[in-house]
Order: sequence, then structure tokens, then C-alpha cells
Amino acid sequence: MAEIALIEASDKLTHVALRGRIDSSGAEKLEEELTRQTVARRKPAIVDITAVEALPAIGNGMLIKTARSRHAYGLIFGVVATGNCKTILERLNVHTIFPVVPTYEEALHACMLD
Repeated sequence: MAEIALIEASDKLTHVALRGRIDSSGAEKLEEELTRQTVARRKPAIVDITAVEALPAIGNGMLIKTARSRHAYGLIFGVVATGNCKTILERLNVHTIFPVVPTYEEALHACMLD
């Protein structure tokens, strides 16, 4: 099951990392925690999924839903992804909703936070 770790919570942004395997049994709890850590803080957010083992449809939906919730408040949302997770998100054309980049530094730049 996946877990969320808070990496940074500053006046400038929120940076969280998802790790492990996203599956249907823990997705609801994971989504609640992601919302609590990102949407509720009302700061631009970067979500690092480089340590996620696989990104099933439920994980894609969670990221898209979170991004749209943040957009409703005028907040920026970026995702750091590599490998298969990055490929999946690129094939889904989520770049129209949020940037998907391979490094934290690129996420800062893509979200205009550098």
C-alpha cells in the first residue's frame, strides 16, 4: 500500500512524496491524505511519485482530481515522475491539467516557483 510523506511545508509551497503501490484497497485513504496535505494548505504543491511502484487508473484519477480541486482555488500543482509512471501520465496527456517532469527542480520551474 502507498503512503504519503510530507517533504516540505513552507509559506512558498507544499512538497509531498508518494511511495509504494497504489491499489484500490488504500486509494480512498491515500486520496484523503493527499487532499489534506495539498489542497487544504492552499499553497502551490509538488507531488513526487518517483517511488510509486505502479500507477493504476485509480492513481491517475486521484492525481487529476487533486489537481482540479487545487485549480478551483487558483493553486498550482506539479508532479515529479519517472519511468513507467511518467510514461503513463504522458500518454494520458495530463500535461493539460498539470506538468509532469522528472526532477523536483524542473517541477519548481514548471510551477513558476523558482
